[in-house]
Order: sequence, then C-alpha cells, then structure tokens
Amino acid sequence: MNFNQKILEANQKLFDLISTKDITFLKDLDSRINIIKKGKFKYYKIISSEIEGIRNFIINLEPEKIYTLIPIISINDRKDQPFMVLSEQILVTSKTNALLLSNYINEKIITSEDLFNMNDLNRFYTIFKYKSVEINFESYKRFGKL
Repeated sequence: MNFNQKILEANQKLFDLISTKDITFLKDLDSRINIIKKGKFKYYKIISSEIEGIRNFIINLEPEKIYTLIPIISINDRKDQPFMVLSEQILVTSKTNALLLSNYINEKIITSEDLFNMNDLNRFYTIFKYKSVEINFESYKRFGKL
C-alpha cells in the first residue's frame, strides 16, 4: 500500500472536502498540515473557461491523489510570453466540484478584465498549471487531534 493509499484509507473525508463545497486553498491547509510539494508542474489547456474542459480535467485526475492547481490565462498559449495568474494555489481532487471551480475561475476572469481594462478580450486560454502533492501522514494524524 503506497503513501497516498494510506491517506485515502485513513480518512476519506479529506478528499470529500477539498474544493467540493468551497474552494480549498493550499495556504489554508499548508499552515496546519505538512504538504510535500515536490515535482514538476504539468499544464492543461482549456479554451476560455468552458465547464466541459474543467470537467474533463477533473475526471482525468488520479482518484487517490491531491493536486495543487494554479489557474492562469494566456492570449497565445505560449509559456515564453506573458500570462496572468488568476488565483493563489487551489487544492483539487477527482471529487472536486467542477461547477464550483468553473464559477470561481470565471469570477476571477471577470475581475481581471475589470481591473486591467481588458473588456475587449475575446479569445484566451485558461491554463491549469498543476501537480500532485502529498500530505505528511504523521502531521495529518496530529491535525485530526487538534
């Protein structure tokens, strides 16, 4: 049994809570539980911020893993060109509520358009910069006793 399977078995409730009713930010959990954030980021591109693209992203996440996600927008989908970060890091799992995440990202896009006077922004890509993270199982057990 690997590390993530032990976490899943020990307390399924954690997976049931992450970004299902409210957006869960990495900073909110990271201050109480030791979260291991090693590894390379991957990228998932969605045209605009379509709900189907977000659902497809969530469906393709491994069910026993927790991920940190940084939503960004880009005009031309080139990593060597400027892009805009929409939010601080969000925790997601395969049980994350796609509509909740979509509404949150759309709200951030609208706010960005207003703040930066980008109202004529017609076509852009929403890109999820993400990677799996691990929870230090010992610190998670201590968190449950607080």
